[in-house]
Amino acid sequence: MQPAVIILDMSVGYGWAPGSYGYDLVAHVRRLKDAAHEAGVPVIHVNSMRRPADNVNNSAKLSASPGLDVIPELQPIDEDTIIYKRFTGGFSHNDLDYTLRTMGVDTVCLAGAATDNCVLWTAGEAHQYRYKVVVVEDCTIVNRPTAPEGRWQAAIDIMRDVAKGDILNTDGVVAKYFTKQ
Repeated sequence: MQPAVIILDMSVGYGWAPGSYGYDLVAHVRRLKDAAHEAGVPVIHVNSMRRPADNVNNSAKLSASPGLDVIPELQPIDEDTIIYKRFTGGFSHNDLDYTLRTMGVDTVCLAGAATDNCVLWTAGEAHQYRYKVVVVEDCTIVNRPTAPEGRWQAAIDIMRDVAKGDILNTDGVVAKYFTKQ
């Protein structure tokens, strides 16, 4: 088993600033990222990117804008990889699958935002590509304070039941997937 951590949409354009809604997630993701580095597990940042021709009114995610940068607290180091996705799922119109396969990865540990959107879609795509899906539950969030109650749990249930995901907290992921078997 060869895992990789995929951190979704933890970029400046999403507004991850101290004191903002959901900012507590950053410390959890940082802990996961540090544990992955310590264990020699690859870390891949996958962020949304838009082009002017997309006709999406979101300048914070436009190509070549500072909004695409990973937030300072999670800045990529060493061999971390950054991949830009063109739509909701992490595998959408990019070379994530190719990158994972060339690394020999067969297990993806998903973290970031949003549990009911990009994490959910990425889990489904990973399952279809035949990766083992692991969702790091304390490293995901529904990052809209107006989301209906139960949205996070519903997304987790879908990833567990449909994408056959292993749903664990950071400690569980480190113990099960970051240690040599």
